Amino acid sequence: MHMDPKKDYYKILGVSETASEEEIKKAYRELAKKYHPDRVGGDKAAEEKFKDISEAYSVLSDPKKRKEYDMLRKNPFAGQGGFDFSGAGPGGYRVHFEGGDFNNIGDIFENLFGFRQRASGAGGAETIFGDEFDLGDVFTRTGSRRKRSRPARGQDVEVVITIPFDMAATGGETVITDAQGNRVKIKIPAGIEEGKRLRIRGRGAPAPGGGEAGDLYVKIHVAPHPVFERKGNDIYSNLQINVAEAILGTEKEIRTVHGKKVKLKIPPGTDGGKIFRIPGMGIKNGKAKGDHYVRVLITVPKNLSKEQLNEFKAWAKKVGLIQ
Repeated sequence: MHMDPKKDYYKILGVSETASEEEIKKAYRELAKKYHPDRVGGDKAAEEKFKDISEAYSVLSDPKKRKEYDMLRKNPFAGQGGFDFSGAGPGGYRVHFEGGDFNNIGDIFENLFGFRQRASGAGGAETIFGDEFDLGDVFTRTGSRRKRSRPARGQDVEVVITIPFDMAATGGETVITDAQGNRVKIKIPAGIEEGKRLRIRGRGAPAPGGGEAGDLYVKIHVAPHPVFERKGNDIYSNLQINVAEAILGTEKEIRTVHGKKVKLKIPPGTDGGKIFRIPGMGIKNGKAKGDHYVRVLITVPKNLSKEQLNEFKAWAKKVGLIQ
């Protein structure tokens, strides 16, 4: 995990140092949309800005990383008097702090590095690091317990993409730009739902020092469809018929979400709002399979002549629809 205390992550995201997790998340989303490589189209400055934004969010959104970052920025050693590093003979290093009040210096090292203080008598305090620790490594890795032989891993990055309704229903492929600026083809599984995330290994932010890159998480937003509505694995659509068809019955051709055409029989005397079920023609999500529901809407003629209205009125009286 890359963390640079010289960078002001709060300023990068445009939030205060007391910002809540929700405020940090909201700021990140707005900036990520603005500077994402898919939107800026080759603008190198904007792409660098996006990387800084992603780095800042990776740190500030994690309470543990944020605490370490805040401690490093405030520099717990500033104003505590001088300190020096000197060899302690075979077996380790000795750090001697001079001046100031060092009652809590052990807590500082324990919080930052996981090591404990040992008293050195009057005039100061000292902390001993054993053979297995490299003092320079301790300060550069800022509390991480990774060995130098394992370079830090790159940050994970999340992007949000919008896919067509039909692609979410039947599956397909699309191309995105990863955190390293490369175009990547990804497979969209059939039946994927709104808000689901796909994980692409090694396509997140590059690691400092040549380590393993982070992962890319692709969050799915499904665009609405002009005809179909999805509820779970079921599909809903409307069918308009006229008054005569509702009274006499009819047969209509229904297009399903998979592009198939199915004949639906409407019986005589069908009321408006009646719902018919076409089994197995909904979303296929793994082993699960939904149905297609068709809601009937009855339309009435708007431009009948006076003569036609009189004829219809006479007929309606004859069959008992009106008095």
